[in-house]
Amino acid sequence: MTSDEKLMLEFYRISQGDQTCEIDIRIAAKNIGLKETALKNIVKHLAQANFVVKVGETHVLLTKNGCRFVLEELSL
Repeated sequence: MTSDEKLMLEFYRISQGDQTCEIDIRIAAKNIGLKETALKNIVKHLAQANFVVKVGETHVLLTKNGCRFVLEELSL
């Protein structure tokens, strides 16, 4: 599983699939052992792919596409 996939899975776990739940990206990164530099790059790419929406510098929201990705591609 790639770091991107692990992070998306952690976002989903933290939010419990709730698209209105703001997720602190620092906590998610700490939970999976991801460094801050990698975290910022991954979040930028996930936002470009429409899997998350950035809310300020430290929080994101999962999008419908992000939830679908976790459920379908990661087989949950």
